[in-house]
Amino acid sequence: MEHLNIMPINQRAKEVLREIGEEPHDGTLYCVRLVISVLNKGEIEAEEDLAQTVRAMVAWRPERIMNFLMISPDKEYNPQGWQEAEDYRELAKIILDDIEDKMVRHFPWYRSSAE
Repeated sequence: MEHLNIMPINQRAKEVLREIGEEPHDGTLYCVRLVISVLNKGEIEAEEDLAQTVRAMVAWRPERIMNFLMISPDKEYNPQGWQEAEDYRELAKIILDDIEDKMVRHFPWYRSSAE
């Protein structure tokens, strides 16, 4: 997990976690931990299936996270707009939206109206 957490987005998430009084956990992806913290505080909302996926990500192996977030070994995790986020809520929302986008890409029927 260490090689993922040195990415710029995760270093920013680590700083933000400390600013909001949360202790970053080295064994989990800092940006995922930030989203969970903001969800738990009710400062952003997500449908339950998305929130469950985010919460489950803390137990995923680094390889699974890289696969899910579509991070190749020579690339950074770089969801669009994260560098311009004005506060921790906006940063968490950008990451959450990117995770949901990845869910749609991996599971094309996700959010489908067909049942």
